[in-house]
Amino acid sequence: MHKAVLPLLLIFVMAYSAGIVFAEQARLATYHEVAQVIVDQKISNNVTASISLQTTSIQEFQIPHELDAKIRNSTDIVGIIITNENQCVLGIHDQICVMINTKRESSKGGIIEAQDKAREIGDRYIDDINSAFSLNTKFHSVFIHYEDSSNEALETSGQVSGAGTISTVYTAQVQSTDYMFNKISATLMPAQIRSMGGFFEVAQKLAKDDNSRMTFTILPREHDYVMQLKVSEKYPNTAKDTKVIDTLKLFKVDEIRKSNYFAGGFFPLNSLIHVVVLPIDNTTRIHTNTNVIDAIEKNNQTIPADITESGWFFNSKSGSKIEVMYLFGEEFSAKRQDLIMTLGEKESVPEEANLPGANEMYVLIGIGTVAAGAAVYYLKGFRTKKNAA
Repeated sequence: MHKAVLPLLLIFVMAYSAGIVFAEQARLATYHEVAQVIVDQKISNNVTASISLQTTSIQEFQIPHELDAKIRNSTDIVGIIITNENQCVLGIHDQICVMINTKRESSKGGIIEAQDKAREIGDRYIDDINSAFSLNTKFHSVFIHYEDSSNEALETSGQVSGAGTISTVYTAQVQSTDYMFNKISATLMPAQIRSMGGFFEVAQKLAKDDNSRMTFTILPREHDYVMQLKVSEKYPNTAKDTKVIDTLKLFKVDEIRKSNYFAGGFFPLNSLIHVVVLPIDNTTRIHTNTNVIDAIEKNNQTIPADITESGWFFNSKSGSKIEVMYLFGEEFSAKRQDLIMTLGEKESVPEEANLPGANEMYVLIGIGTVAAGAAVYYLKGFRTKKNAA
């Protein structure tokens, strides 16, 4: 759906195809749950943990028919975002933001004309959005994005805040993430999905932390749109000192389970744990506490050799970053100890990480320009087939 995620799309679409060889009953649903950890030693020095729940199905995320029809029939909108991030755009602090995004056509008119057009488009949608999600936002400003720094703040693609995007911003008094997540998830998600646990329960727990933030995004595509509900928490100024990536500790749980929504079949790619490290050094050694899934080359893509296995899959062609996915395989859960990884030389690895049977992998990281393409490190979704769980 977006240039920022094409490498991951290719890998996992190919992985799905390869998985048919190993599991004839492998299926891919429209609903996805992703737990992501970003250890950014190079840009922000932050560690960020987030849970994303995502679908293209209006049965799985139910928005009112009137709003759905408006979005589907529009060619103006490139993104709708609801968030309580501290700074949705420059100059706005500690407020709920609704951002209605359009793309600026640089060849048509000046700045004032572009802002007036964006405001006109935003005003067509805001009443429906306020009504759908029980908000009371009012017009604040029109913001033209000239660079991509907001992508890093919101961990989203350029459709949300990339250069050339215009955000018509509506604001209201800030609400806690716990309150907003539960209100919006109850509006969007059928009780059936919310009652089936999985990553949704982890998101609920993370949302209770005062430092967590929530973002709901609608990103139109040619024939449909992607909806994503995300809860994230930043651990500022901790990345450079990180030697142990204790994945589930960042989410404040000791075990993570797939949603029971996937209990009726084999859905190997609908529940994933995604870890990205932007390292300072150009060569990094990684140690894991559990299985590393072998990689194979197919159609010039590196894909997992067997998606029925549980364990870490390393994307060895992910450029100037370390990128690794935990696949559940035929398992339905993973424990905290299984998901610990360490960074650094072997002699510097803490004792608690040197467990019997631990694996280690050497990943050569090429030095490149990272800041300009920061959004590429954030997993936004998957190409899906038209079959639901």
